[in-house]
Amino acid sequence: MRLHRESRQLPYTCDQLFDLVLDIERYPEFVPGYRQTRILRREAAALLVEQRVGFGPASVTFHSRAEFVAPERIFVRASDGPFRRLEVEWRFASAGAACRVTAETRYQLDGLWAPMLSGWLTLAATRLLDAFAQRATEVYGAGA
Repeated sequence: MRLHRESRQLPYTCDQLFDLVLDIERYPEFVPGYRQTRILRREAAALLVEQRVGFGPASVTFHSRAEFVAPERIFVRASDGPFRRLEVEWRFASAGAACRVTAETRYQLDGLWAPMLSGWLTLAATRLLDAFAQRATEVYGAGA
């Protein structure tokens, strides 16, 4: 199983960053590799999502469940697709006028896609927090 963990303090409120991460349908606009996202069902503290990711001409579609406790935590788990396991956990902790954001990605792949997706997932996990930090600047300005 592969694990990537990154944490950074950003000059925005935890509410702002939580909302940005939970706005899953906007991911194709700024998260590398995301081609399409669609919320299939909304629940009080969860979203069921269909996602299509890829690189070049290749893409895969999978479903996930994002469970959340606003504005502290979002936990995403894939329920199908080429993953034996895919989990992304976001944690948000106030740090004065800023917010400490931690993104932890755990994954294990199955099948023929494993060799191709492994490299992409590793690259995507290392760039994930950068993509959201840049998006926060675009949406909220330079921050506090």
